[in-house]
Formats: sequence, structure tokens, C-alpha cells
Amino acid sequence: MRAWLVVMMMALAGCAVQVTDAPCEDDLQCPSAQRCTSEGRCVAGARSGEHLLESCRTAMDALARRANQCSGGPPDSYQRLVDTEAVCASVMASVQTSRQAFLPEQFGACVRRLRDLPCGALTLEEFSQGNLLARCDALSPQVAEGGSCGGNMDCQEGWCDTGAGCPGVCKRYVPAGSRCDDSVPCQPGTTCSLNVCRAYANLGESCAWGVRCAPEANAACVNNVCVARKEAGACASAEECAPGQVCAKVAADAGAPRECRPARGLDEACTPGALECGGLLYCEAASARCRPWREPGQTCFNPDGTEERALCLGSRCAFGPFAQLVCQQYVAPGGVCLANGDCGPTGACRNKVCVTTWCR
Repeated sequence: MRAWLVVMMMALAGCAVQVTDAPCEDDLQCPSAQRCTSEGRCVAGARSGEHLLESCRTAMDALARRANQCSGGPPDSYQRLVDTEAVCASVMASVQTSRQAFLPEQFGACVRRLRDLPCGALTLEEFSQGNLLARCDALSPQVAEGGSCGGNMDCQEGWCDTGAGCPGVCKRYVPAGSRCDDSVPCQPGTTCSLNVCRAYANLGESCAWGVRCAPEANAACVNNVCVARKEAGACASAEECAPGQVCAKVAADAGAPRECRPARGLDEACTPGALECGGLLYCEAASARCRPWREPGQTCFNPDGTEERALCLGSRCAFGPFAQLVCQQYVAPGGVCLANGDCGPTGACRNKVCVTTWCR
């Protein structure tokens, strides 16, 4: 019993263990001839190309769990939001066609990096579009500019333009300081502000006109300045509060002031209208408990009339019959759209038309 406790303590501390079936969090905690399974156990057989699908799912699970730590909400809801199976099918196709290379020996470092991403990087848009998987060291882009690609992760220095269909073409990002619009993305670390790609702002710097605060700064844009997120005190939006916090009303009244406080989790008691629930959750009026976002066919945005914001899982919130907002199927590739969210997590809205961004 004592020996087993020592093994567990070593695993939790990030040390390599030498026992088959020992608990683990990543491959780096297992001997070189073993790998860490999705169930968290060291098993015989080093990670190889045969484990690509399992590895992709594990990486996406690491991202979902990190999102849960940063914003609350069930990890499985984040998996649905990003459509893990579709994303991993695209990764599989890219590796099989040599547009990406899978580096099994780097997978332990990949998982650790995803587990430790700054919460500022896990914006709802970045997460829902699957972009954070590009931070996995074990997936290496192989396509040069002008080459054929199935998604942004295939391109060595740029993005994948799938506007004409799949496969797309690798193109350069708009560099910092150059003019931009919605048709071509700015290079990583910059955002399009007033039609110019501008670098992310650090603490104390201006974030006016849509400039984003640097994810590593753990900052919020308040009165056009990047300020540190706080554990308590008055707030106007959830991004002002520290990870695991929400900007909740002190009462359910429409004009009640708001303050940073710990987020309520799935099925925990809440006050409808007080905005106390964590990410991808809302306070359901009938049960007065935090429940997941809505399902296809259900009303959305403000389903109970309490000002609780409930969007959709596996679908989009759009006007249906009688001008009600209802969770509906995503717009298919080639269909008319207004925003990226209309096209789902493996698509994007380009020039008002949905295109596929994760080709399979």
C-alpha cells in the first residue's frame, strides 16, 4: 500500500514512474517504452502513428478541461462546442496525406502545454473554431505557401484559404502594421483594428478600437486599457474577473450591480437572472440550477425571460417561426451566413458564404 502511494505521489508531481498501469497525466510520466492512455494509465508500447486518433482526442480533452478550469462548465460541453470528432477526422486526413506530420515523442509536451494555456487564450471564438489545437507540439505543419491544405494547421507560415472549396491553398497572413479586412486574417499576435493589423496590448496599454489584450497578460479591456483580472469587486463583464469567477449580479433585478464571485457549476443551485453560472451554463428558471446550454429545437439566448444567456450546443441560435430564437442546424458549406458561428466549429463565414475550414 505504501509503495502504491509513493507511485501516485510521483505521478502527481510530474515525475516519471516505472510501473505498468500506474496513474499518469501524460506520456512524460511513463517510461519511454510506455504511453499514458486517455484513461490515465501507463501501458506497454510507446506512442506511435497508430495512436494518432486517440492522441488527437486526448489533446482536445486537455483543452476542454483547461476551459473548464478557466471558465467553468462541463468539459463534455466544450467537446461538443468544438466538434472534436470532426476536427480529429480532419487532422487524420492531413497526416495521411502528409500535409501534417505527427511526432509521437512530442505528445507529452503537447498535453502539458495545452493544460497550461493562459486563460486569456481560451476565448470562446478561439476555442469553438478549434484554433488552440495548433499549440500542440506533436502536430507539425508540412505545407509551404501556395501548397494544397486541408486547414490552417497544415500551413507552415500562414493560413489555409478554402474559399473555393476543399482542399484549400496556403497563403500568408497579413503582417503587423499592414492593412486588413475580414477576408484575410492577421498574423498571430495581432488583430485587425481600424483596418490595420495591430499587436496585442500588454497590461497598462490601450485596447481601444478592438485591439485584443495579450492572452499571457491575464488581462481584461476596461475603459480601453488592459488591466489585471480580479478575484473580487465590481465588474461589468466576466472577462474582468479571474479564472473560475463570473461577473454576477448581487440580486436578480435587471439593474442590480455586478461583482466578481466564484462560478456555480453544473446542477448547482442558482438564482435565475443573477448570472451566477460558469461557462456554457445558464440558470434554468424551472429548477433554479445551472444547466448546460440549449439543444437543437429549443429556444435560446434568453429562453426563460430572466436575462440568462443560453446559446446552443451542436447548433446555432437563430430566428425560427414566430420570430423566436431557436437552436437550429448550422448553415451548410455554400450557404448564406452573417457570422462564423452560423457555419459551425469546422466552418467560417467568408464574404457572407459558409466555407469549410477543417477539410476531411
